[in-house]
Amino acid sequence: MHRSSYGNSAKWEFLKGSKRLERTSKTGYKYTFSEGAIAYPDSIDMPARTMLTSESSLNRSTHVIEDPETGRKRLLTPQEAEAIQGFEKGWTDTGMPEKFRYFCMGNALVVPMITRMGNVLNKIFKDE
Repeated sequence: MHRSSYGNSAKWEFLKGSKRLERTSKTGYKYTFSEGAIAYPDSIDMPARTMLTSESSLNRSTHVIEDPETGRKRLLTPQEAEAIQGFEKGWTDTGMPEKFRYFCMGNALVVPMITRMGNVLNKIFKDE
């Protein structure tokens, strides 16, 4: 799904919403699957949720935002995914398919957090 292909709003609302569904296992055991709601659309004024390698696909974890210019819901751009993870704009713009750019950002560590942890560890080691 290309970032401009937002898709069916009802499907996104179901995926992001809270639910309690009765299910049956392969062995016939009945159980209730439940999960709480997550932000929909995602806030652009708050820290982002963890990005996964499935970013941009039609699933519960994909970030959906309300575009500040158009007011329409849409998926993140690759550049926005890079910014969330602390990478420079265009970091993944190497000619790879867009889908893989999202995968790379979902697979990455958040650069500022790793830098901060490294600095704290260096201070601890220095002070020992």
